[in-house]
Amino acid sequence: MRRLSITKAVLVIVLFFLIAAQCALCDGFKYESRGKRDPFVPLVGGTRPTITRLEDVTSVDDVKVEGIAVGAQGKKVVMMNGEMLKENDKVGEVEVRKIEKKFVIILIGGKSYNLYLPGEEGGAKSEK
Repeated sequence: MRRLSITKAVLVIVLFFLIAAQCALCDGFKYESRGKRDPFVPLVGGTRPTITRLEDVTSVDDVKVEGIAVGAQGKKVVMMNGEMLKENDKVGEVEVRKIEKKFVIILIGGKSYNLYLPGEEGGAKSEK
């Protein structure tokens, strides 16, 4: 009986090393996304959200506030249209004037707007 369990253990070890050696000889796995669908786009309903680059923004309707972060020393940054900005940064026509906890004040074409985080004030965009 003991001889059978030792044989099984040796067989398992040999199989383990064979599999490990085969994996070591592989070139590695590389994922090719060309021709495959984007897994983050829903199969039913919506389409891929289009995000306009801040350089191309001409209207407040093209600006989307995605998040606001406050650092330990009180430094604040805002994520808009995939770009991280701090107060007084300017990209194209968009200038960040002030960042608060739940909204940001921006200037576009000389007009001031309050842009709220999604879920805050309904994610409203109001002209100041």
